[in-house]
Amino acid sequence: MSLRARLKLPKEHGAWAMLYVPFLIGILVAGRVSLPVLLLLLAVSCLFIARESLLPWWRARRRGQRADAARRMMLIYLTLAALFGAPLLFYFHLWKLVWLGVPVLILLAVNAEQATRREDRTILGEILAIIGLTTTAPAAHYVAGGAWQPTALWLWALNAFYFTSSVFYVRWRVLSAHARHAEEREQIKWHCALYHSFLVVALGVLALTGNISLFVLLAFAPAVGRAFWYLLRPTAALSLPRIGVLEIVYSTIFLVLVWLAYARS
Repeated sequence: MSLRARLKLPKEHGAWAMLYVPFLIGILVAGRVSLPVLLLLLAVSCLFIARESLLPWWRARRRGQRADAARRMMLIYLTLAALFGAPLLFYFHLWKLVWLGVPVLILLAVNAEQATRREDRTILGEILAIIGLTTTAPAAHYVAGGAWQPTALWLWALNAFYFTSSVFYVRWRVLSAHARHAEEREQIKWHCALYHSFLVVALGVLALTGNISLFVLLAFAPAVGRAFWYLLRPTAALSLPRIGVLEIVYSTIFLVLVWLAYARS
């Protein structure tokens, strides 16, 4: 058994990016690294890993079955998350983390219930997961800066919008190559087109009203461009590893440009 399997680490590489890219953006925009930031990193990592055991335990529980191994690993990681997170509240008095923690726990429970019904891979299920994962942006910004600022919510929104793009794009690429029915392929095509059109309009309005800078527009450009490129020129050729690598590249560009946008403001 591999180390990953023994430690029950999540297999989804994209989910790791959705967790840590917003986290890094929050720190970089705040411009400070400290002990509370390290504690937050460990706490959110353990909570994220706990989900890997929570889902099979929840599913077994709903079916009246036992899943002792999953329950044990879940409790270990949740305990570690609590131990790392407690000083943030009781020593550093960063109580506004509770505002973010409660919605995350609710979304985690919803995601677990969706997984039981095999609905966690739906578009809605994945978007809800992204909303939960990208809370690391406002959390890291708050903890790194030591005070709550409206910028934290902007970072959360930008990261959630950015990573939601990948949900529609990857589904479109997969279904354009392997959809069993033309209707299914056309449906995701229009979903992808509508979402990215909305994204372009929303970002344009925010830029014109002075809420975001040119660098933020540039940060979204690779994601928007790759979506419209394949919408206009669909192909049956599909390489998921290549798509995954490119998504990491696009995410890195997004991280750097959003950081520069706020560093210049």
